[in-house]
Amino acid sequence: MQAMMEKATEAPMTSQASIQLKRQVTVKTKVTDNFRTRAKSELDNELKLIDTQMQQLEAQYQYSLQQLEKVAQQGQNVQAQLQQLNQEAQQKRSQMASVKMQISSELGNLDNIENGQFIVTGMLENTVELRVGDNLYDRLQNAEILVEDGVITAITG
Repeated sequence: MQAMMEKATEAPMTSQASIQLKRQVTVKTKVTDNFRTRAKSELDNELKLIDTQMQQLEAQYQYSLQQLEKVAQQGQNVQAQLQQLNQEAQQKRSQMASVKMQISSELGNLDNIENGQFIVTGMLENTVELRVGDNLYDRLQNAEILVEDGVITAITG
């Protein structure tokens, strides 16, 4: 009984009329010939960029090997550094190859998607204001932005 009396005498928490929270917004693009052409161009550019980055990685790797070779010729043990260099280079090669395969797959899939279908082309975040009395689930559900040939055609949620 004493504990109940103490709780009743505590100061009540102040109430806010509203609060702002972040929520996810899905960007969906309607596939059209125009979109397909633009997407292929962008994906081709990404593949070229990855190829350039892979060439730069190989050049850096060769340079580092030459530097380690010079140090080894001076009689120092470079086995640990060589092993680390090889491991890092292989890890970066694998990452780039994985990204390249993913982009190539996306590029190939573009021709399999019929015009008029919507595909997810991005995720954004926005702020939503919640007020006392709002349905939390309705307000925080993922919103969508629908796009056709670069023009927003609808915003839902």
